[in-house]
Order: sequence, then structure tokens, then C-alpha cells
Amino acid sequence: MPGPKDATEALKWVQDALQAGRYIPAVHFYERLFERKIDLQDVFNAVETAAACLKYEQGTPQNGGTCWRVIGKNIDGDQDVAVGVEAFLDHKRRRCILCTVFKRGE
Repeated sequence: MPGPKDATEALKWVQDALQAGRYIPAVHFYERLFERKIDLQDVFNAVETAAACLKYEQGTPQNGGTCWRVIGKNIDGDQDVAVGVEAFLDHKRRRCILCTVFKRGE
């Protein structure tokens, strides 16, 4: 099903989905959390306080949505964290897949 069409809509979509618990973490996402020593709370904070949301053209949506990179600060506010997501509509509810995560500058 369709996803958001622009960055402003995508950021609101992803923020709403995370706040409502309508997100699905991919196995790859968990692997990158562990590998890159990023806490899940850093991800939530980065999305909540996001400074940017960028369309991710190289992403291949698996659920008919659209792919984005949400960039914000970790919980301590001292590191930029980028979260790769797919935002999609499932049974008329906004959802997102947490696909990957990394510290900006790495």
C-alpha cells in the first residue's frame, strides 16, 4: 500500500508510527544496533527530535511504501543517528519498518 510522498509527511508518518507502537524492527536493524553500539532509545530520540528526513532512492520498498532516512540526535544529544525506514499503509493505519541504523559520520 502507498507510503508518504514527501519528507514532511514521511517524518510525521514515522513519528506517529513509533509513538503508537506501529513499527516493525527488521532483523538487519537489530544486527546494526548491536554492531554499531546504538541503543533503541537513541533511535526513538533521533526520530522524535529529527532534524532531517530524506528520501532514500536506493531503497526497495518491501511493503509498497516509500523509503526514508530520518536523522536526529541520540539520547545524549552528542551524536547524529540516521534511521533507515520504510513507511507504508497497512489496513488504513500508518506503519513503518525500521530497516537500519547508523551513526552519522561513520
